[in-house]
Amino acid sequence: MATPQEWARGYARQALADLDAWQALAATDLAACQSLHFLQMACEKLAKAHLCATGNDPAGLQTSHAFGAKQLPTIIRDELTFEKVKSKLRQDILRYARGLAREIELLAPSVDSAGKRPDNCEYPWEDATGKLWVPVDYAFPVDQLLLHPHGFKVLKLIRRATERLAA
Repeated sequence: MATPQEWARGYARQALADLDAWQALAATDLAACQSLHFLQMACEKLAKAHLCATGNDPAGLQTSHAFGAKQLPTIIRDELTFEKVKSKLRQDILRYARGLAREIELLAPSVDSAGKRPDNCEYPWEDATGKLWVPVDYAFPVDQLLLHPHGFKVLKLIRRATERLAA
C-alpha cells in the first residue's frame, strides 16, 4: 500500500504535467477554457499533494474537487517564507492568492458556489436568466487575474511548490 508521501509525490508529478499542458495550451490560439482546465486540475492536484505531504489520508482526497481555495493560499504562504518579501507585499500577494485560488477552483464543474457560479471550463451551463453559455465562448474572470503582477507571482509559487513536492 502506498504511503501518504508517495501519494503526495504522485499528485505533484501529475500536477507538473498539468501545469506544463496549461502553459503550452495558453500559448496557442485555442479557447481559454482548454488551458484553464489544466490549470484547475494542476492546482487541485497540488492541493492534494500538499494535504498528503502533511499527513492526510489519501483515500479521503480522491473523490472531491474542492481543495484549491483553502489549500492554495496556505501553499503560497509557505512558499513565500523562502523569499525576502516585505510584509505589506506578502499580505497583498496572499490576499490576491485567496481570490485567485477561489476563481481557479470555480473552473471545476462540480464547484459552483451553491449554484451562484455555474460557469466552468468543461461543460455548457445556463445562467439565472436561462441563457446558455458555452465555455469556448466565455471570458473567465480568472484570465484577467492571472495577468496581474501578483497573478504571475502566485503562478510562479504554485510551480515551485509543485516541483518541491514532486522531487
